[in-house]
Amino acid sequence: MIYRARTLCRSAIWLVWQIIRLPALAVLLVFEPFVSLILSAAGFLGMMSALVLKGSGDLPHFPFWGMMAASVGAVVLLMIYHLLIRLFSR
Repeated sequence: MIYRARTLCRSAIWLVWQIIRLPALAVLLVFEPFVSLILSAAGFLGMMSALVLKGSGDLPHFPFWGMMAASVGAVVLLMIYHLLIRLFSR
C-alpha cells in the first residue's frame, strides 16, 4: 500500500514537472536567438566602448568599471539563460 502511494506521488510530481517544463522550454527556445543576439552584443559592445572611452581620455569621470560590470553582467545573464534551457530540456 505504501509502495503504491509513493509511486502515485512520484508520478504526480513528474506530471506537474512536465506541465511546467515543456511550455517554459518552448518559450525559452523561441526567444533564444533574440536573447543571445541582444545580450552578446550588449556585452561585446559595452566592453569595446568602455575600453575605447577609457583609452581616449576624453571623459574625465567616465564610469569604466561600471560599464565593464554591466557588460560582464550581460554575458553572465546569457550563461544563465542557456543553463535554464539545459535544465528544462532534461
